[in-house]
Amino acid sequence: MSKKNFEDLNLYLMLFDKYSFLLTQNQKQIFQLYFHEDLSYSEIAKILVTSRTNVYDSINKTLKKLIKLEEKFKKEY
Repeated sequence: MSKKNFEDLNLYLMLFDKYSFLLTQNQKQIFQLYFHEDLSYSEIAKILVTSRTNVYDSINKTLKKLIKLEEKFKKEY
């Protein structure tokens, strides 16, 4: 894993710890399966009986939401 990817991973995990209570149950589940359980998009899709594309989209939307939340709360405090 490259240094940048490792730094990104640490950021995403930290943001998830801070803001997971603001995510939907589905977003939390997919995030945990992908980042904590290290499952692939295909493996998650099979478990959740959905498409690989839906899993990919959910992860990307969740990451964007976490980053937005961090930016929003940084401005307010």
